[in-house]
Amino acid sequence: MEKFLLNIKNEVQKYAETISQIIQMDVEIMDSNFIRVAGTGILKKKVGISMNDESHIYKNVLETGKETIILEPKKDSRCLNCPTINTCKEQLEVSTPIFLGNKVIGVIGIICFTNSQKLNFIKKKDKYLLFLKQISEFISSQAYLYLEASTTQSKKDFLNTILNKIEDGVIIYNNDLEVLYINEVAQNLFETTLTKEVIFIENLKDTFLEKQEFSLIYNNKKIKVLGTEFQFSSFEKALIFREKKALHNSILQILNSTTGTLVKDFIFYSDSMKKLYDRIDKISKNPSTVLITGESGTGKEIVARTIHMNSNRVNNPFIAVNCGAIPDTLLESEFFGYVKGSFTGADPRGKIGKFELANGGTLFLDEIGDMPLYMQIKLLRVIQERKIIRIGSNQLIDIDVRIIAATNQNLEKLVELGEFRKDLYYRLNVVPLEVPPLRARPADIFIFAEHFAEKYATLFNKRFFNISTEVLKTFENYSWPGNVRELENTMEYMINLMDERGILLPIHLPQKFLVVENNFKLEDKTLKNMEIEMISALLKKYGNSTENKKEIAKILGIGIATLYRKIEQYNIKH
Repeated sequence: MEKFLLNIKNEVQKYAETISQIIQMDVEIMDSNFIRVAGTGILKKKVGISMNDESHIYKNVLETGKETIILEPKKDSRCLNCPTINTCKEQLEVSTPIFLGNKVIGVIGIICFTNSQKLNFIKKKDKYLLFLKQISEFISSQAYLYLEASTTQSKKDFLNTILNKIEDGVIIYNNDLEVLYINEVAQNLFETTLTKEVIFIENLKDTFLEKQEFSLIYNNKKIKVLGTEFQFSSFEKALIFREKKALHNSILQILNSTTGTLVKDFIFYSDSMKKLYDRIDKISKNPSTVLITGESGTGKEIVARTIHMNSNRVNNPFIAVNCGAIPDTLLESEFFGYVKGSFTGADPRGKIGKFELANGGTLFLDEIGDMPLYMQIKLLRVIQERKIIRIGSNQLIDIDVRIIAATNQNLEKLVELGEFRKDLYYRLNVVPLEVPPLRARPADIFIFAEHFAEKYATLFNKRFFNISTEVLKTFENYSWPGNVRELENTMEYMINLMDERGILLPIHLPQKFLVVENNFKLEDKTLKNMEIEMISALLKKYGNSTENKKEIAKILGIGIATLYRKIEQYNIKH
């Protein structure tokens, strides 16, 4: 009984996990004796168990040696005789043979259990199939290495030929944090091909989309990344990661697609906005009326559009109306339309109102608190009866519109004052959503700042590289009365002033930000002077021991190596 893969099962498991980490799908590897040698996710618990009763497609791959892709499990003719067809939960299956010479010794299985995984695989199919083929070849070479007691050179060849083809950065380092391998993506990020240099890795104890956040310092460059660190061997660790900024951008591109679940500028990192999005996700598919409250500039229309994009009405119109921007005399005709000849000055062809335009879709009523009382009565009737009548007509028109209203006013207070109808308020307030102000979610400030900086740098054909720590600290301490809208305007202003270095500095801030506690202006001081004063003050306050300096570096948002370099560069006495 041949046990080529079982003899190297620990190595096989590591590469199964590597595949899973990179392509974000479940992986299993079966040998020619129908034993599951490796597995990830829910399949990991089944490692070592015979797959004889559930290896219908794999058996065919073992016999033919041909790669197989099943895009529609249970519907595909090749699955009809499978004994587990009635309980199968797979959305897609890819089976790649593993050869030893001309003999098939096993099968790599990639399994999608969700539709989003399936769509991602189809989008990158050619790249992933090439990747699987090369992984198969590498496992085959590892089997040869076991039989021939060869060196580990093929592992290095694998890393050089395979890991340079993926979109993630990969760094392998030893227990002394010396870099042993760095792939091309990571080389480009840190602008170096060097190894044997020490990398500083700080786990920031935060996660985003189930990825850990790290701060990396290498080749005197500090980069925040999101990724996964795992033990590669007893003396080696590997970090697979994406630059945090780049990952956010790629997520936005996906979410802004026609089949995505968000719309442009719905960006968040804070817990409060994660909770808000969870509520959006739960209520979007239902037709219930939604009332969105929050200060001006918080992004209430973005929330409304996101609800629409997540709903079953996504392929139908989203019509937005600012109730405070339309003159009272035109409100009724704007909402309900009119037939030709209805009144003096009317379009002789007549006009279709917003309700009809939004039929089958979503009508967003912004600034609902500014709607006059006479119009509130008509809106209430439409919500109740689901019918409208054009001005100048007697014909009832059935409408199917989901209403989402928004306001920055306290409607309950307006009800008490008699300025807003109580019955309409209760009709609108079926599902209340409150968008928190920007000052209440400081974690979102930085991701918004980077997003808008890149947006306007692209618009102005400028190269944007980074936002300085001093600017980010200023942003964190500012109250942002105009919320996200004010932040966007601030970033547009700063990008206008940014020079060719592509770094946003305190001198680029609008005048309102430039007054500090002791009433001097930041532009009167150089960045060097501010760094010297800040580092000197912190050394005086906390002390100059190694532990004290680690704490100071953390406060400044820099690595300990950078702090030591600045102390020496500026000859700071301590």
